[in-house]
Amino acid sequence: MLLQFSVENFLSIREKLTLDLIPDFYKEHQENIIKINKSKALNSIAIYGANASGKTNLFKAITTALLTIRNSNNFQITDRLLSIIPFLFDEYSRNKPSKFEFLFIAKDNKKYVYGFSATQLRIEEEYLYVYNSKKPSLIFDRKINNNNEEYKFPRNFKAELELVAKRNTPNKLFLSTATSWNIEITKPAFEWLALGIDTYTNLVDIHHLALDMYSKEQNKEYTDFTKALLKNANINITKIDIETRELSQEETRGFPFGIFFNNMMPTKQVEVKVKMSHEVKDKDGKTKEYDLLLGNESLGTQQLFAFGPFLKKAFDYGKTIIIDEIEKSLHPFIVKYLISLFKNKEINKKGAQLIVSTHNTNLLSLDIFRRDQIYFTNKDRNTGVTDLYSLGAYESIRATENAEKAYLQGRFGAIPDVNLEDFFYDR
Repeated sequence: MLLQFSVENFLSIREKLTLDLIPDFYKEHQENIIKINKSKALNSIAIYGANASGKTNLFKAITTALLTIRNSNNFQITDRLLSIIPFLFDEYSRNKPSKFEFLFIAKDNKKYVYGFSATQLRIEEEYLYVYNSKKPSLIFDRKINNNNEEYKFPRNFKAELELVAKRNTPNKLFLSTATSWNIEITKPAFEWLALGIDTYTNLVDIHHLALDMYSKEQNKEYTDFTKALLKNANINITKIDIETRELSQEETRGFPFGIFFNNMMPTKQVEVKVKMSHEVKDKDGKTKEYDLLLGNESLGTQQLFAFGPFLKKAFDYGKTIIIDEIEKSLHPFIVKYLISLFKNKEINKKGAQLIVSTHNTNLLSLDIFRRDQIYFTNKDRNTGVTDLYSLGAYESIRATENAEKAYLQGRFGAIPDVNLEDFFYDR
């Protein structure tokens, strides 16, 4: 369960920004709050902002941090951390490290804070703390001091952690290295960061990943869930059939060289054929069933089909999922329906969370969200710096406010300043 994510000096983000999922004092919409032991978190967040205001950069920051953690053990000592890109629009920031921090509840139901700062050359700082009580307890702290790495460890784990530190390299995260060497104290944090949270910012990747999940042995669980998902979204699909066939070497000869899936070159190419069955009535009132290939379905149906396995996995394991521009090809009522699934305690039994960016102002309603669930991004035109703030920062906004109307009037910023009168360009 994600409680907070903070980022500083990454892409258009210069100062420290924090996406906070710890509920504020508001009494409304208690169904939007997840509880694990004594910790509470919001089950969904919607982020609004003009194009190029930094919404995607915030999600890229989360993705970059997670991929750096997950791929760290694969780095060679000469590899650069090329995905670490600081704010480049001033001379000070472009030479400083980017910083990332997660506050979360891991599978052991304990609260952890993990963070690191890095340049493309090396890890500059890294730390992990666990809350065994109200105060955080050190697991490790790593800093650069006078060009030398210094580690701090708790006394009872110092000997084994020092051995791992000697095996670590400047461009690798100690959290990943220690966990790969079976250090028990770092496992819960690493496992949550590796398995408990995922970001989806590319629709093509979402569809490829979904097809891979559907084609596995347990695909019936996913197809049954997706069939129910489509039915409740008023899309009449009675059956979903998925056929997977390995292609011969002759058939794959025309494939472009270098297609990667999940960052790996596939050892074999497979064809996945998805057919959806529809029951319709003919002119005599008789019901007949017809099949359509997935590619012939509407874009909205294809999108819900792609979301299906990710949603089911989130509900099964209490995952946090992050989707950029969730409304693409989807009706506003369908997006509202997806968000409602995370409120439903019978469906969301394990505390799954949904974080989305959207331009769909129909969702910007205090009948759906609490004030602390709505965030805005705004970019300063003069400096190119992104700011992030919640609707809760506006003390004058009441729970009965028409938030959509206020947003479109520009009261919260985060909307494009479009010149509707003149259009000039150089010939």
